[in-house]
Amino acid sequence: MDSHLPQLAALIETRLLLVRNLADSLEASRSALLSNDAEAIARGAAHQAELCRQWGRLEEQIRQEREQRSGYGSGQTGNESPQGMAKLEDEWAELSARIRHLTRVHLSLLRHLNRSLAVLARVAESCAPTYTAGPLPSDAGTQVGG
Repeated sequence: MDSHLPQLAALIETRLLLVRNLADSLEASRSALLSNDAEAIARGAAHQAELCRQWGRLEEQIRQEREQRSGYGSGQTGNESPQGMAKLEDEWAELSARIRHLTRVHLSLLRHLNRSLAVLARVAESCAPTYTAGPLPSDAGTQVGG
C-alpha cells in the first residue's frame, strides 16, 4: 500500500507541473495573437495541444493509481500530510483560475482576429473583379515599345 502513495504524489506533482507549463504556454501565445504572428500562433497551438495530450495520459495514470490505492482501503494514511494536500489543492485552484482566465483572453483575441480576417476577406473579394484575368482589349493600332 505504501508504494502507491509516493507514486500518486509524484503523478499529482507532475500534473501540476504540466498544467503550469500549459498556463505559461498560453501566456506566451498571447503576444503572438496580439501581433498576428501566424507562425508563432501555430507553434503555440501545437505545443498546447501536446501538453493537453500529455495531461490526458497523466489523468488516466492518476485514475488507475487511485483505483489501485482504493483497493487497499479508503481514507488517509499517516503518510499523507493535510498541510501538503491543502497546498496542492490551493496550487491546483490557482492554476485552474489562471488557465480559465487565459483561455477567455485567447478566445477574445481569436474572435477579434477572426473578425479582422473576415473584413480582409471581404475587401479582397470586392477587389477580385478588378484583378480577375480576362480578355485583354484589342488595341490593334497601339503597340507598346515600338
